[in-house]
Amino acid sequence: MTDAAPADFLAALSALASSPTSTRAAAYQEQLHSLLRRPRRDVSPAALRAALAAFLDAAVFSDANSTGGGLVVGRQVLEAFDTALAGPLSAPPAERKDEELGAEDPAVWDEETRTTLFEDAIEKVQPRVLSFEEQASSLRLHLADLYESAEDWAAAAGVLQGIPLDSGHRAVSDTNKLDVLVRIVRLLLEADDAVGADVSLKRASLVLHAVPGATPALPGIEQEGTPEERREGKKLGLMFKLCQARIYDAQRRFMEASTRYHELSFVPEIDEDERTQALSAAVTAAILSPAGPQRSRILATLIRDERTSSLDQHTILTKVFLGQIIRASEIASFEAMLAPHQKAELPPTANEKAMAAADAAAAAAAASNSDGDVEMGDSAPPPAPVLRTQTVLSRAMIEHNVLAASTLYANITFSGLALLLDLTAPAAESTVRRMVVQGRLKAEIDQVGPGGGVVTFLAGGRGGAAEAGTAGGLGNVAGDGDEGEAQEDEDDPDAVWTRRWDQQIARTASSLEATSSYIKSLAAA
Repeated sequence: MTDAAPADFLAALSALASSPTSTRAAAYQEQLHSLLRRPRRDVSPAALRAALAAFLDAAVFSDANSTGGGLVVGRQVLEAFDTALAGPLSAPPAERKDEELGAEDPAVWDEETRTTLFEDAIEKVQPRVLSFEEQASSLRLHLADLYESAEDWAAAAGVLQGIPLDSGHRAVSDTNKLDVLVRIVRLLLEADDAVGADVSLKRASLVLHAVPGATPALPGIEQEGTPEERREGKKLGLMFKLCQARIYDAQRRFMEASTRYHELSFVPEIDEDERTQALSAAVTAAILSPAGPQRSRILATLIRDERTSSLDQHTILTKVFLGQIIRASEIASFEAMLAPHQKAELPPTANEKAMAAADAAAAAAAASNSDGDVEMGDSAPPPAPVLRTQTVLSRAMIEHNVLAASTLYANITFSGLALLLDLTAPAAESTVRRMVVQGRLKAEIDQVGPGGGVVTFLAGGRGGAAEAGTAGGLGNVAGDGDEGEAQEDEDDPDAVWTRRWDQQIARTASSLEATSSYIKSLAAA
């Protein structure tokens, strides 16, 4: 057994070159089937590869079969080649699918061999793809099937991306375009390429509304297409929404992902287990969403859904919805349910880097001042800033706990808030500042004060002012003002805080006067 193409097969190809055009395609097809049926002991995989390369050169890409009237023969033979490699002729029987192939079995039954043959055929047809566009697209679809069965997701997506969907040489229906594009998106998501998947999803969105059944029909308007086309369109529309939700999830756009997942959990055409998975994904994405009013609306929608009571995330969903503090043990149990991208580390913000550098410089200065024996010239360089890495989950939980604290306290020092969040005071201040800037928390920051500064939660960003307490070493700044005035101004939040500010100034002035009097008494004595 050699790796060269069988001599009798090559001789037959030469003889067919001068046969009549009307019978040439059928004769080539007969020779092809005869070759594919030969056992491995007669035709090795390498010999089969060489023989089919010669077959394509003679039967498809020769001048007689690829130009003029002979182009019809070349197209018919290439289509027969594609059908033969993708059909039952080239696959082992179902009962022998998992068995090892023997010397009497055809070499084409091996999946790796078929993959190589498809790759060779696509490489050969690419320079003449304009003449064989339909056949080349079919070859790519079948090669993608083989890659997908081998779980080579990126290769399968790459092959499909080579299919010309907007060519002017053949008509491609909107349904076929959407089918290919959605499949590319799904494969790229399996390959963890959310960026590439998003690009293909945007292309799919351009044809989505042109596919019958892919989007809900407007009231009183009947959709075009046959019932079968509408069913296929609806299936593609659901796959589009699922891919869109997964892309939002991978891009950490958790609020949009939660909304899409929750919509899919009500679709009756989806299996019950898959609907439950979609609901679970919606809850997880909602919990990971940035804390704020929009997230609260999504949580309220999910908590009213009776199906969430049977999910593993129901306990933490309830605590997040009620604005309760989430403890470290509860976060750890929830983390075990997350996907890898939902536990990814986040890069520090510029503000966090600056604050870490300032902390390091302050620590170096304090260490230098405490060591009186160290000369200025021999002082060690300041330590490198220490940045505490945050993950998607930890940042979501920290921001949630800040909102939870805003419902418990009227104001709190950053040192006290840092103890609550298990952060440093500068990191706690950075978190509060980011939430205020993004409009997700109504608060005021006073950097001059005890405990590294004070954050005051405003009305609408926490519970009622009269019910909130204080924490973190800051005493109750509300004085014993006139109760009648308080009753008159209780509906005006600005008046409440103005009165508290005046009372604080009065206390400070009173303390200063007392200190001054005490110093004068000591001097007189």
